[in-house]
Amino acid sequence: MSLGMAKCSDYCTLIQLVVDNEASKSEEKYLKEHLDICVKCLGLFDVDAELKKAIKLRMEHIEVPKDLAETIKNKINQSA
Repeated sequence: MSLGMAKCSDYCTLIQLVVDNEASKSEEKYLKEHLDICVKCLGLFDVDAELKKAIKLRMEHIEVPKDLAETIKNKINQSA
């Protein structure tokens, strides 16, 4: 990221990278410095972070039978 004067629209991708834990430490620091002075981008960051949390909470881990893959392979082989 360039350390020059950026427009708020330039931070959208960086917000996503930080929310997804894919940003470098320097990118996180760069965004944090902007969020400290920009309420608009802080609001976008907060919405994105909350949305990610909500999606994660709604995702349900479902255990499948251990032999499910083998059963599917057998059914495919029988019909072939």
